[in-house]
Amino acid sequence: MTGEATRTIPGYAVAWRIAVSVVVTVTVALGTLIGNDGWWPFAPMSQYAFSVRNDGVINSLTMAAVTVDGEEVRVPLSKEMIGIERAEIESQAPRIINNPGLLQDVAVLHRRRLAHEPAYRTIWLQNTQRDIRTGATTVRRLVSWEVVDPIDPRPSGISQDAR
Repeated sequence: MTGEATRTIPGYAVAWRIAVSVVVTVTVALGTLIGNDGWWPFAPMSQYAFSVRNDGVINSLTMAAVTVDGEEVRVPLSKEMIGIERAEIESQAPRIINNPGLLQDVAVLHRRRLAHEPAYRTIWLQNTQRDIRTGATTVRRLVSWEVVDPIDPRPSGISQDAR
């Protein structure tokens, strides 16, 4: 270790490191302050950034369906099951409510990925609200969709712009 020469970093190397640091810092700050999911990976982590008062309510979006066999089932929102996470449905809830035909695409994914299960005939988005004080639960259906051709559903064809 003795006798080693110290090497100085050239000015341009310091400049680009500072520039990258500033860009990343500004992007993260803007994503946190005004960003949304489209800003990923610089989007705010809003799914973790809330607290519930001791006398408040907890809202939880879920999906359910009636199969062609007439059974009511919960739609398994996960990457491993139908390929859509619950967080994605939560972030897209306003679009789904405004355009229920998007639920057709959920039925298509279910049929493709879980073909051994009965197909969905009707599918809906619902909000479950739990009162922390009383434990009372209220389930409210937000929007529903009758699946077109449940046995062999086709994608909705709704463009990204309309979503």
